[in-house]
Amino acid sequence: MARILLFNALLLLACGYALWRGGGPEKAVAGLFLLAAIATRLIGMALAERFARIELQLLAIDLLLLVGLLAVALRADRFWTMTVAAMQVIAVGVHVAKLLSPEFTRWVYAVMLGVWSYPMLILLVLATWRHRRRLIRNGVDPSWSGSSPRLRPTMPVDGRLP
Repeated sequence: MARILLFNALLLLACGYALWRGGGPEKAVAGLFLLAAIATRLIGMALAERFARIELQLLAIDLLLLVGLLAVALRADRFWTMTVAAMQVIAVGVHVAKLLSPEFTRWVYAVMLGVWSYPMLILLVLATWRHRRRLIRNGVDPSWSGSSPRLRPTMPVDGRLP
């Protein structure tokens, strides 16, 4: 129970910080994490049955989260988004491993699914902090590929080209 409370506190703090101070990718990933956490709570399997067999509903949530993270990673002007997406690929891989090898013990399945959540949240906090530092240092931090301001050729005031 304490582990769940600790994770929920870290989730709310990390996502809250990213939503408050982050750029576009940080906010998008925080939103995806919160949606996935809410969806996971809504499936609410009985604890006695949890992780005894492949969790198809949890697999669906993890796959949707992966698709969202990949979409952000492909569009974002940030390296960390690929790292978070790769961690989610591993989490989905754990479901596949359980499907292919049902003799996986419950606790191995549960731990391997949950272990990636903590570094993903920590990475979100670090990414948000770095975004803030780049803003302070440079005054601007483009969030998305191709979102940096384009240089337009300027015309002299008198209209003549040099």
